[in-house]
Amino acid sequence: MVAHIRRARRPLIVSHRNPDPDSLGSAIGLAAILEALGASPVLAVNQPENIDAVMASIPGTERFHALTTDLLASPPDARPFDVLFSVDTASMGLLSADEDVRTALRAIRPIVNIDHHVTNERYGDVNYVVADAAAAAEVIWMLLSTMGCGVSRDGAIALQAGLVADTLGFQTKETSPRTLRAAAALQAMGGATAGVPRRVLNVRTFEASRLLGAALAAAVRSEDGRVVWTQVSERMAADVGARIADSQGIPNALQDVADAVAVAVFYEVDASRTRVSLRSQGPRIDGVAAAFGGGGHALAAGATVDAPLDIATEQVLTRLDEALNGR
Repeated sequence: MVAHIRRARRPLIVSHRNPDPDSLGSAIGLAAILEALGASPVLAVNQPENIDAVMASIPGTERFHALTTDLLASPPDARPFDVLFSVDTASMGLLSADEDVRTALRAIRPIVNIDHHVTNERYGDVNYVVADAAAAAEVIWMLLSTMGCGVSRDGAIALQAGLVADTLGFQTKETSPRTLRAAAALQAMGGATAGVPRRVLNVRTFEASRLLGAALAAAVRSEDGRVVWTQVSERMAADVGARIADSQGIPNALQDVADAVAVAVFYEVDASRTRVSLRSQGPRIDGVAAAFGGGGHALAAGATVDAPLDIATEQVLTRLDEALNGR
């Protein structure tokens, strides 16, 4: 792993197609390591336009290119990529919905897969998957620590933002002494737990705030109160002047409902597809996501279901009920 980082001269760094602070911060942090070693990395994500005003406060997000076949065929400065680093992404399919893009990505060699999801498919030529890490940013810090090098202040802030956001401010079950050591080390390099990291954890746009309120108002719970869910439709988003992409913090807000053991949020992708985010306070729900081609962590997972919103909701809730009741 370290040898590939040290050898890279023109690396392409990509992350999953639904930008979040950990995926973005980890990619930027890895880029900072590579730049310290003299490389010229290019960062790309499927839809950089989905990096909202809050996530854009992470230093370096303006560097992300749109992940397209044009970018892969004609890299900046016409310099070919000599390695693909995939960060915080459990499968190649999560990098892009475009099969042509995925085919072009597979042509770059070697593929170095850096992740922390237990459901990672080990699709790289080199796989550095630390399933007990609380965030991909923690995995990048582990590499940084192993190599004994530093990063720029912006790189440290980006990694700290990912660490704070994915651990919900160091509150998740996965937060370990190593996670806290990473936070302390990054703070010593110029990172912080306030400022930008606090912003990406707690601040949302006006539109996203209205959408959160609408989603919570539409929440439903099971008869025994153990499962709480809500739907976020295109109509709901439009009614509050938002987009589906503005959805932030809804699963975590539902988890704060007293007696909720598991929560689900269903997002309308289009007329025939639905994205679901699952969270659990104890029982594993990654198998529920896997049943629909998704993945994630034991207590936080997701998938895209090939069904309309209402049908997908019924299908996933049935599986979730089976998982919670051991059937």
